[in-house]
Amino acid sequence: MRIDAEVRFWRRSNTPTRFQNAPLLTQDYLPQHLEPHLMEHGFTGCVAILETELAALSSMERDTLMASRHILGLVPRLPEQDGLASTPEPSVLGYHLPAFTGSKQQLKQLDRLCDLGLPLAVDLARTPIAPLRDLIETKPSLQVILNHSGRPEGAPDQFEAAPDPWPPTLQWLQDQPQTVITLSGLINPSDAGHFDDWDLPEAHFKPKLAALMTIFGEDRILFGSNWPMGLMTASFEDTLDLMTALIEALSPTSLAKIMGLNAARCYGIEP
Repeated sequence: MRIDAEVRFWRRSNTPTRFQNAPLLTQDYLPQHLEPHLMEHGFTGCVAILETELAALSSMERDTLMASRHILGLVPRLPEQDGLASTPEPSVLGYHLPAFTGSKQQLKQLDRLCDLGLPLAVDLARTPIAPLRDLIETKPSLQVILNHSGRPEGAPDQFEAAPDPWPPTLQWLQDQPQTVITLSGLINPSDAGHFDDWDLPEAHFKPKLAALMTIFGEDRILFGSNWPMGLMTASFEDTLDLMTALIEALSPTSLAKIMGLNAARCYGIEP
């Protein structure tokens, strides 16, 4: 099975604030726009990380979203104040924090998340390493999914100057088996202009994947397209072709795990 473990949806009228000056991203990005790509390339489906603008869905809106057979589940934002339901809705696979700050309220919510046995998705590029380390080391029973392994967050005009967050700042995660990372953002913004002619060889990206493999191994890496934000650097197809070529060079087993089986395990998705 193939699973895209990191996609987002929004309406044109509710484009996230940080992208409102990027014409490419100020459009409707809804399930019907992604589904043709998933179908063409044999994906079972995707995991939808809900942006703030869609996090407070009505039950009818959520039912409509989940009617898409390619949406395997939702990862809404972790509530700031409200308690989590004792029995999460079947569509909820986990919860999302754009940034972990270590506040008392966040820690209280995360204790509840541990009790529920659901994972927490954290945007790596927006979370300082020190509080992230505190979170992971003090809550070893919490499955933490680190999104944006290579892609810096923020406004598009900030992308070029933003450094990769790894390595060596993530080397310590090698000994934290409850953590996994998505491959979203492996293509840096500075690489984007080269994809029209495909003149960036796989060798350009192999060191990045090798660094992640050293830290996380084939069982703790998930494919994520970061759609639609990833379109700022490469098309869905270019991103998929590159990732597949890199992972296939490892082994067929690695390909199967990274392209879907790991995400199914982490998010509790039935094969």
